[in-house]
Amino acid sequence: MHSLLRAVATGLLIAGFSIIAQADDLLREQRSLPVAGVKETWQLVWEEPPQPACGPEDVAMAIACPCAGTAYGEAGKLALVRKRDAQEVERMELSPLFGQFDGPPDVDGMATLIRWPMLDGDLARENKDDPTLIAEIRRRPAPMIMRFADYDHDGAETEFLLPIGTLPCSKVQYAAIGVSAAEPHLHVLGSTAHPEAALAMPLPAWHALLVKPGSSTVELLACGDHGSDQRSELIVSAGKDGIRAHERDFSCPEDGSAAKLLQESDW
Repeated sequence: MHSLLRAVATGLLIAGFSIIAQADDLLREQRSLPVAGVKETWQLVWEEPPQPACGPEDVAMAIACPCAGTAYGEAGKLALVRKRDAQEVERMELSPLFGQFDGPPDVDGMATLIRWPMLDGDLARENKDDPTLIAEIRRRPAPMIMRFADYDHDGAETEFLLPIGTLPCSKVQYAAIGVSAAEPHLHVLGSTAHPEAALAMPLPAWHALLVKPGSSTVELLACGDHGSDQRSELIVSAGKDGIRAHERDFSCPEDGSAAKLLQESDW
């Protein structure tokens, strides 16, 4: 009888460790922050074990355009979880934000996040058949995703940027996710023109909202970039009425004449 009880207890203990280990494997990142004066813990959690996306097994592929912003990554169904006093109070599914831009192959319907950072010398090491490369990559700490800031200018640093895809080539697009005074539940930031949709912008545009009061102009596309015969810029600003993003496209005359405004639109 005692042997049976010990066996059952040992089995339960092993099962408990297995559940904890599985939970740790699904937790991508955890950060603490104050929200309306209350300490919260936010977690990025995979709903099931993620699959490789632009992994370190093929560095040459991982540096290609479809993998920009993702290598060396993982893909799967991802959620943002809010906790207070270790109790979950809200959960937001993040996978639907992905898929509208370019991304790694074979990840339709899934979120993708960098798992291990890429270093400049990785491709050269792969070309030399370095047998230690993959193991060394897998020891690198995961890059931080949730870097909180006040992108909507409501006075609270309760939003972070999530890379949700790329425009050709390597132009990573980001959405801002968090809570605000006007909307205390988890949401993705939109613009004043399209408040119902996720506002996706390159990193310089989001940074411009933080570091410069008033409006800022950010280059989106230069003349000749990937053969482009026009250049594009984005004018961004944030205030009490929300975030404004206004694109202007200009011609690229080869004869030295002044560029002409071709079209403009609100994001």
